[in-house]
Amino acid sequence: MAKISRKPPRPSIKVESSSEFIFECGVDASGLLSPEPITHIPTLDIFATPSELVMEMELPGVRREDIDITLSKDAITVRAVKFECFDEDKINYVCMERSFGRLFRSIDLPCPVDTARVKATCLNGILTITLPKVEDKRNSTKKVQIESV
Repeated sequence: MAKISRKPPRPSIKVESSSEFIFECGVDASGLLSPEPITHIPTLDIFATPSELVMEMELPGVRREDIDITLSKDAITVRAVKFECFDEDKINYVCMERSFGRLFRSIDLPCPVDTARVKATCLNGILTITLPKVEDKRNSTKKVQIESV
């Protein structure tokens, strides 16, 4: 059965921009602090077409059911758990470079999107999130008529 690693996490990850990465302070369903620290920030590519914003995030070895995507007004957050797939007691490691544990990434959206039509797929370790763009009506000028009372 899959499990989270009991090995100590790798050295802490340096945060270059506080608006780009947000580390959750860990309140789980029971209200307790989360027992496992965030051990990995997945890499991603973002590109735009005239009608869509597309994000491709590397999540190798993460099962689809262990990925949680949350879309807020101006940001998208991806949380996941990558489990070990072997029993540590029966293996003598010669080299172990793969990481296991909790993954987290929060990305500010550069343009307004249609939250009702967002789609996500996960294939071959790549999570693809497609966000249809919408016209930002806050920047458009409109004449407002004054009604008589």
